[in-house]
Amino acid sequence: MRKLDGGLSTALEERGNTLTGSLWTGELLRTAPKEIEKAHRAFVDAGAQIITSSAYQISFTGCSERGWSDRDVIDALILSTTLVREAANGNVPIAVSIGPYGAALADGSEYRGRYAASKSAIREFHKQRLEILINTEPDYLALETMPDIDEVEILVDLIAQSETKIPFWVAYSCKEGALTNAGQRFSEAVALVCEQPGAMAVGINCTAPELIAPLLRSAHSSLPFIVYPNAGRTWDAKTKQWIGSPKRGFATDMIAEWIDLGAEIIGGCCGISPKDIEKMELS
Repeated sequence: MRKLDGGLSTALEERGNTLTGSLWTGELLRTAPKEIEKAHRAFVDAGAQIITSSAYQISFTGCSERGWSDRDVIDALILSTTLVREAANGNVPIAVSIGPYGAALADGSEYRGRYAASKSAIREFHKQRLEILINTEPDYLALETMPDIDEVEILVDLIAQSETKIPFWVAYSCKEGALTNAGQRFSEAVALVCEQPGAMAVGINCTAPELIAPLLRSAHSSLPFIVYPNAGRTWDAKTKQWIGSPKRGFATDMIAEWIDLGAEIIGGCCGISPKDIEKMELS
C-alpha cells in the first residue's frame, strides 16, 4: 500500500496563491516556481510516497493561446519535473502529470469528454508534450483525469511507440453509473489499460469519493487500482472554482473498502490538502 499526494492546487491556495487563470497551477511555473516546489514538499512532509508534478495544464495548444512561445512551454514542462524532483530530494518517487486534451480548453471538458476534435488533433496535442516529459526521466507517467477511452487509446499507443521503459498509470474521471465522464463503462476503460505492457496501475481521480467503491466493484483488473478522489465538490469552469461543501479527507471505512476492492495506491485530488494526506491511514 502506498500513499499518493493530494491536490497541488489546494496546497498552493493554502499558501496564499490565487489560481483563477486558465492555466491554473501551470501559470506559477513562470511566475512563482518556488511556490510549486514548496507545495510539493508539503506533501512529502505529510508522508506521501509518490509525488506528482505540475505539468497537468501545460500544453502547446493551451499555452500558445495565453501568449506563451513554444520555448516557454518546453521550459515549463522540464521545470515541472525539476521542481517535483527537488522537492522529493531522492526520498520518494516522482510522477509527471499528463492531463487530457480537455484541460487545455479551460472549460471543464475534462469532466465531460467527447471533445469536438478529431483523433489526429488529439494525438498531435499529446505527442510532443509526452516526448518532452518522458525525456525528463521521471519514475512514473501519470495519465490522469482522463474522461474518455478514445483519448487513452491514443496516449498508450504514443507511449508504446516511444519505447520508454517508464511505468505509467491511467486514472479516469468518472460519474454515476460506473461510467467514465464520456459515458463509457468503467469496466471497459480498465480492461484497455490492463492490456498495456507498461501499465503499473489503473483507477480513478478527481471524482467524488462516494462514487469510488461502486466504480471499483464494477470492474475486474489484473493491475492494482489507484484511487485519488477530489473533495466531492463541483467544478465551475467559468469562475475557475470548486463549488459546494468540501469533505475534509476521506472516512476510514471508505479507504478500507477501497483497499478491499484492490486499491494499492491511494491519495487525493482537488480539495485534499497535505494535512488530509497526513491523517490518511492505509492499514
